[in-house]
Amino acid sequence: MLAVKAVEVSYKPSEDILKLLETFKGMLNYCIRAGLEKNITSRFRLTKVVYHDLMKCGYHSWYVLGAIEVATAILKNYRKAKRRRKNVKQPRARRLMAKLGNQAYKIVGDQLRIPIKPREYFYVKLHKRVLEFLSDSTLRLGSVTLTASKVVLTFVKVAEVTEPRGYVALDVNEKSIDGIASNGGLIRYDLSKIYEINTNLFERVRKFQRKTANDRRVQKKVLSKWYRKRNNRVEAMLHKISKEIVKNAKAEGYGIILENLKGIKNAVNRKAWRINRFNGKAQRVSIHSKKKLKRRLNQACMRKLQHFIRYKALWEGVKVIEVNPKGTSSRCSICGSSLEYLNVHYARCPKCGVLDRQLNAAVNILKTQDELLRFGRDRWANVVVKRNEGMVKL
Repeated sequence: MLAVKAVEVSYKPSEDILKLLETFKGMLNYCIRAGLEKNITSRFRLTKVVYHDLMKCGYHSWYVLGAIEVATAILKNYRKAKRRRKNVKQPRARRLMAKLGNQAYKIVGDQLRIPIKPREYFYVKLHKRVLEFLSDSTLRLGSVTLTASKVVLTFVKVAEVTEPRGYVALDVNEKSIDGIASNGGLIRYDLSKIYEINTNLFERVRKFQRKTANDRRVQKKVLSKWYRKRNNRVEAMLHKISKEIVKNAKAEGYGIILENLKGIKNAVNRKAWRINRFNGKAQRVSIHSKKKLKRRLNQACMRKLQHFIRYKALWEGVKVIEVNPKGTSSRCSICGSSLEYLNVHYARCPKCGVLDRQLNAAVNILKTQDELLRFGRDRWANVVVKRNEGMVKL
């Protein structure tokens, strides 16, 4: 199985590079329009239609081929989304970027040589981490993506995923990760700092928007800086946590079990036809309250954390399994009875008493794959989920 890892290298683009990125965006939109007008579904047919027109832009042919490749992927995703629902906007490239195949660029010493036009290049100095990847003979270079601030190099290797001797089940929540291993070991990572960062930023942004309501230009400039800083802080924390999870699982020879949370934000953003109490018209209105649930879950990073775990685990050869989350939090892991929610952390089982909701869910997730363990009243599952009784210390 092929594993891919991307490494970013920051650089300061010149005017020529910015012009190149702007041209690539235009080339990409031209390819998308041609594909939609002529109902083209293959990269080969799209190349025949647009190649000679794009070569008139004067840039290296690798940029033409890169634009065609990206446009083909965008058109494929557009057709797939259109089959699922009718109201889909036609795609259009908005960001400055360019993509090159692995034959277009070259490593020269500690620099990356990237073509602009035939026999015209620019160089980007590589940092220590990239050079470490380049010295690894098991890795091969993939494509390169250019943006207005960084170059993204991809490395590819054949990963051998080993069959695990046990599993680590993780229940990823808004403020914590709770898990349990096949040997009964408990896992807990605190995500409350990320929650605080998102909440504080929201309050700060709302106050700033009120103050600068008449100046959208200032809003855009300042808010983009704040959100970029927030994303860097949050992603650094998520990378650190996911790396530690995968490292510990590999050391124990365990696989990782995660809940399949795909579509969780679609569910919380679901709308229904309601009568607007202010104008009396029928409109599509969000079912869930912004204050109580919608805003919090839209800011949560559960899916991003799971993505980090998946690709890091594949790179290290650790098996990852995704299971259906239905019933993991609402069913008792000891007797299987339905739970009555008490608060965010605890629930009551009519037979087993008060249980820890997150650890109970982790045990249910583990039970989907680890059938060798017995989760009866006389086993450690009963001890794990009753944290409130002082039987478990983390």
